[in-house]
Amino acid sequence: MLTMSVMQERIGEGAVHTGRRRRTQTAPLLDEDSRRLVAAGLAGSAIGSWPAFTLGVYGVVFFEQHLALWAAATSAFLALGLSRGIRVWRRPAALALLLPSLWMLLAWLIPTGGTSDLHIALFWLGVVITMLGLPALAAFLVRLMIPGAERLRGRERVGVAGVAAIVMAASFLVGTQHPHMLTCEDFTISGNFAPSNCSPGTGSTVR
Repeated sequence: MLTMSVMQERIGEGAVHTGRRRRTQTAPLLDEDSRRLVAAGLAGSAIGSWPAFTLGVYGVVFFEQHLALWAAATSAFLALGLSRGIRVWRRPAALALLLPSLWMLLAWLIPTGGTSDLHIALFWLGVVITMLGLPALAAFLVRLMIPGAERLRGRERVGVAGVAAIVMAASFLVGTQHPHMLTCEDFTISGNFAPSNCSPGTGSTVR
């Protein structure tokens, strides 16, 4: 039969081993705050990378990307008014959702096919609105769908914007360097127009 001193000694040894196991356990990769931060950065980068790539390849942002941004931003603007009342439309963040509509209106008013400074200014206005609007809209949707995402601090928001900007800049750079990475067939087989400076040959994705 175990004596009281032996039992106490074994209990103490068990507590030591338990403490060691607890110390060796690693912390989770993502806590709640980090998960919201990563989700916002991932959404903004994933949505903004494609228009950045097409700008690098073709020198333009495709019209369907303008249209997708306009549809999503207008839907969010109207939904905010229905859910929170029309007073919410006075906020700058809500009014910013109308920028794609402003570009659509200007594109409708100005005749297409021109080469004047006005047309060039309209083109670059559409590029800026789309390149900045798509990641911003993605981050806005993350704030709507993920509880607590609106509590991201200023430094964290800057970090999210920085992540999206780095990925979009890299996507643009990849687009400009496509002759070294993709062939003409890679573009055509994916349903895209092969640029004039694409590399001939069979599709290889990455050589």
